[in-house]
Amino acid sequence: MRKCLDSILAQTFQDYECLLIDDGSKDGSPAICDEYAAKDDRFKAFHKPNGGLSDARNYGLAHAQGDYTIFFDPDDWVDENCLKDLFEKAQDTDADMVMCDLYYNDPYRQRYSKQEPKALDHYSVLKDVINDDVQGFTVIKLIRRSIYEQYNLQYPVGMYGCEDQYTICKLLKNDIRIAYLPKAYYHYMHYGNATQSRRYDETTYQQDVKIRDMFVELLEDTPYKQLAYEKKTFAIFSRAFHFGHHQYTSASFREQFKDFQLNLTANPLLMCILYKLSLMGYYQPAWKAYMFFYQLKQIYKKIRN
Repeated sequence: MRKCLDSILAQTFQDYECLLIDDGSKDGSPAICDEYAAKDDRFKAFHKPNGGLSDARNYGLAHAQGDYTIFFDPDDWVDENCLKDLFEKAQDTDADMVMCDLYYNDPYRQRYSKQEPKALDHYSVLKDVINDDVQGFTVIKLIRRSIYEQYNLQYPVGMYGCEDQYTICKLLKNDIRIAYLPKAYYHYMHYGNATQSRRYDETTYQQDVKIRDMFVELLEDTPYKQLAYEKKTFAIFSRAFHFGHHQYTSASFREQFKDFQLNLTANPLLMCILYKLSLMGYYQPAWKAYMFFYQLKQIYKKIRN
């Protein structure tokens, strides 16, 4: 968290406010928020009961005063020219939303991820976001604050996953002005042990189904309803494959997903084979094979580093 906050303090753009939303944290985060608020009056600490990511985002928006907003998450960090360059692009283009590229970081390497949309009209960007050609993360989008009020946008409390993507899709149903800056500033940190440790159970499955239904309902009056259904159906299956090894036997996995209509050909060949094996009743061996290759890849990255 300190690395994130220090990267904000180091911004070359100075005219900003930084709202630190303590969402009922039980670790040392509240004290760190207070520490930074005491050292710089642009930092303001807020302490509230735990309500989840969307509730924290909505709380921040309700207390924000700036013309533009962007969210940063505490595990990540940003390069020093992030706010300056995004704000200048917004001013030069009178954009309601400025998008940029990002970095994916793990303990061993950094990867540049281009986020250029195919076109800058709102419906084209909407399709790109639904299709995962462009990420829906709000951490790489500077958004005019009045747009949230104009279109009555709130982050979806009660949705656990895809909250940013859902809100961006809701925003992109409207004819807003969009600009793109072909640079990366945000470092999205990923830790490699998540595949083994992340919790998955029947509640997770039901939450994923709810997410799919919410996207389908949101996009009912757009040309992208079926695309959203297909993408989120695959997301349900993919998360179950990667994290459901304590929940499913090989037989129960096949029974759960045998009627899913899935297009697996867009995946890398190895994953395509493992997915198909899991649907044939070999989920547990397929998952173990996946973990074997995943761990080999982590070892390789560590050696190269």
